[in-house]
Amino acid sequence: MPLVDTPMDESTPWLVEALQERCPAREGGLLRDGAAGNEAVWCGPLPAFEAWYVELESTLDQTLGRRLAHAAAESEELRWSRADPLPRSWFKQQAKRVAVVNADWDQRGLGQLGLLEEDGGALTLLVANRAQTAIAAGMANAAWECIREQRYRFQWSDRGAGETLIELTPDPRSIPAPSAVAADWTDQVGEVMEDERYFDCARHEADGLWTVEGQRSFLLTRDLLLRFESLVLPHLASTERSTDSRTEWCGIEDPDKLVFWDGAAEASRRQFLAGGQLVLIASADHWLGVGRQVLAREGLGRITEAAEVDGHGGVRLRLAAAFHPALVVGRLLGCWERAEGRPARATWTADARGHEITLQSRREIAE
Repeated sequence: MPLVDTPMDESTPWLVEALQERCPAREGGLLRDGAAGNEAVWCGPLPAFEAWYVELESTLDQTLGRRLAHAAAESEELRWSRADPLPRSWFKQQAKRVAVVNADWDQRGLGQLGLLEEDGGALTLLVANRAQTAIAAGMANAAWECIREQRYRFQWSDRGAGETLIELTPDPRSIPAPSAVAADWTDQVGEVMEDERYFDCARHEADGLWTVEGQRSFLLTRDLLLRFESLVLPHLASTERSTDSRTEWCGIEDPDKLVFWDGAAEASRRQFLAGGQLVLIASADHWLGVGRQVLAREGLGRITEAAEVDGHGGVRLRLAAAFHPALVVGRLLGCWERAEGRPARATWTADARGHEITLQSRREIAE
């Protein structure tokens, strides 16, 4: 009897079902986290985010860890303010609240929170199986503030082996709760639909840790990314924008935001190209399939229309929604360069219908 080589399904059914219920796919290509006020989330491999983050620091020539941690803290505090209240109990209230937080982090792939030691008012927390260390530190601080209903200052260190230590000291200041952050663009999210999603093959490896095809994966909210952007912008005032930028952002006037979006798109382009993913384009219609594979599966958006604009591979793409234009444009630039074998440039515009992105050769080609 011949042996037939068939792919093995190593996914964890209960986790896949929980993620599918929590983050249903939308027609616009976004994933919305129903447990976090329907906030848009990027569901993808952790190494891809870490590579993007490293490239962003390199592009902007800045160390961004502290800003990422504070963005994570504010975003996590907002997330728990939108959730059902944490348990109140005369018996083991803290343990019950920690269990609720860890159950949520388990689905999000963000590790597990625990109290390592307490000395007077000072605390040491441990995030085991953490994802990105700065994000783990900020989220741990915010979660513990919600658990104890008290403000803390925090600092952290990475202990290796997937562990982050966070030291907390009480903060007597009165700090207002974070408010929602608005995006600079309009998305047409659309209705819930049945579609392939990145986490459909999720495999639970340990508490707070799951993988897809062997790669550590996690959920990242758009709110966190927008807060990160807003915390970085004030530090870009002395950074001049490149005179040879490969991206044009129509309608964005803030010079600091232009620098950040350029850097975020360039980091996304480099991260995609470094991944070695194959992209084949023979006609404009093929971009619809590329969009499903590299954008919609991870909740970054969906290409709904594609039309040629020149005879050298130039294409105009329509998207109803985008997780963040800079990340989407950067990834599409990488796709175009992988398919065409030469540098590309992009122009982004947004209107009430969503987003329009034009990709063309970076240099003029003689007819």
